[in-house]
Amino acid sequence: MKLYLKITLILLITIIFGASLWIYTNRSQPQIADYASLLPTQNTAIFAAYSTDGTVSNYVVHYLKALKEIAPNIIYITDNPIKRSALKKIQPYITHLEAQRHGEYDWGSYKRGLNWLQKNNLLQKTNLLIFANDSSLLVVPSLKPVIASIPSDVDVYGITANQDGTYHLQSYFLVFTPNVYQHPSFITYLNNVKKEADGLTVAYRYEVPFTQYLESLGFKTATYIPYNELSALPLNDKNCYPLTMLSKYHAPFLKMRTFTNRLNVQEPRRLVFQWLKKNAPQSYQDLINHLNHIKSPYLSENK
Repeated sequence: MKLYLKITLILLITIIFGASLWIYTNRSQPQIADYASLLPTQNTAIFAAYSTDGTVSNYVVHYLKALKEIAPNIIYITDNPIKRSALKKIQPYITHLEAQRHGEYDWGSYKRGLNWLQKNNLLQKTNLLIFANDSSLLVVPSLKPVIASIPSDVDVYGITANQDGTYHLQSYFLVFTPNVYQHPSFITYLNNVKKEADGLTVAYRYEVPFTQYLESLGFKTATYIPYNELSALPLNDKNCYPLTMLSKYHAPFLKMRTFTNRLNVQEPRRLVFQWLKKNAPQSYQDLINHLNHIKSPYLSENK
């Protein structure tokens, strides 16, 4: 009888310990931390993220790994608390982390990353500054060709542009030279970002006017995929044609909105799945894993 009680007690302690460890590992919590010193004279990226459950999908981890090749300093700002298990996945790639709810979407994260750099007198120590976020699936093995393609006379460089509202570079990936991000008006613009009703309002209030604002200051802008070469695609947002952008124009990213109802997709998603499976198998698997995780109904189109 005593032996039975001892075994029962040991099992109970093991179960309680295991449950406590699981809760500790998987509990989302706000966190601000530094994981490495910023490397001077190197490129710096401010990476904006969001997760409803505090996790980090593998497509984000692989994005960070490629991003670190072109930007050794990554400031990771996520608009939510983060789980310890998720933090372990991204910690090898990031310099600074801020993981807490602010409700200002990607532009609020860009603002916070920029202010952290400015507060710590690091803006003067970096080379190119990159804004990037988790709204896109990286489909190429390296971003080095993107950086290498930036013309010497260009101050602000994006991947694609959009004509909705007015012509503007899309903010899921933007590169700035020092004369831009060290300009007081640049910092003022970002610090005017505030909480809005929804993401669409954020886009129209901050993303859409941003390009013309910078051009009015004398800065020259350009895109990796020139907008004037996409005239055969009728809609203003060329990401509505994901298969064409991937296969014909060699876009390095696929917008994750392709698999939501927030993008007016004009081409069969099943063909996008097929293209990814054949041409970018790691990205395809990352996408499938993410769509499974969020229980996306668009998985049914993977045929």
